[in-house]
Amino acid sequence: MALPCLLLLLVFAYWPVARGVVLSLYDSDLLGEPTVFVGLEHYTELLTDPDLRRALLATAAIAGLSVVLAVGGALAAALPLRRAAAKPRAVASVLLSLPFAYSAAAASAVFAGLLAPAVGTLNEVLANIGITGPQWLNSPFWAVISISVATAWYEFGFAFLVLLAALSQLDQQVIEAAALDGASGLRLARSVIVPMLRPSLVFLLVTQTISGLQVFTQVQVLTRGGPAGATSTLVYELYRRAFGDALPQVGSASTLAVVLLLLVLAITAVQFRVLRRWT
Repeated sequence: MALPCLLLLLVFAYWPVARGVVLSLYDSDLLGEPTVFVGLEHYTELLTDPDLRRALLATAAIAGLSVVLAVGGALAAALPLRRAAAKPRAVASVLLSLPFAYSAAAASAVFAGLLAPAVGTLNEVLANIGITGPQWLNSPFWAVISISVATAWYEFGFAFLVLLAALSQLDQQVIEAAALDGASGLRLARSVIVPMLRPSLVFLLVTQTISGLQVFTQVQVLTRGGPAGATSTLVYELYRRAFGDALPQVGSASTLAVVLLLLVLAITAVQFRVLRRWT
């Protein structure tokens, strides 16, 4: 009975990984087919590649900031709804979970309209109140912030739904006992409710970090890796090498894919080890 699932995993997960490892050991021709065996040459080249270092920094910055904004924002939005009346809670839940219904491309297109340098809606609003808005997508600093915020907004809906579901499953007797002991407001949330949400928070931190490390669509739509490569993440750099240049660098791109896979596995393992103690 498990054979169909195992076959799907073999074809769509394990075989592509194995194929990527093999391609990373070869140079490729104009069609991307492996030609000359070069061993670990692509891996040693990456160690001294300034583009890789820049992509690592951009990926770390965008992933870290987007995870904090998405999970922190979802927690801040979900906690007040815990004691809300049924109808207001239902309306707020639908509105706040809407980002989950968007595709990454659609969400990025919305932010492109908001943050466009000359005609962006956000800078128009700021200009009406006497504030000169920055060049959101043309400044390296603000471009990283913009990509992070767009990613966080896109991921917010999922995190919100997870935390809202977790809040509904909490042991109300524990919360009521804490309230009888004088805990209320922020103290109740910080000392009682948030610790009870730790399993869900750990799940979100791990999954959102993995998602943040694989950001591509937001970069492709909003900045195409610019300005000056400031937002070129590992996945975007992989795409550029495999498909964006005139001469496909399939071996180098495959090496980058293997490095990204190992990086995600390592970060996930560290997160589980550290966060397990927290729970």
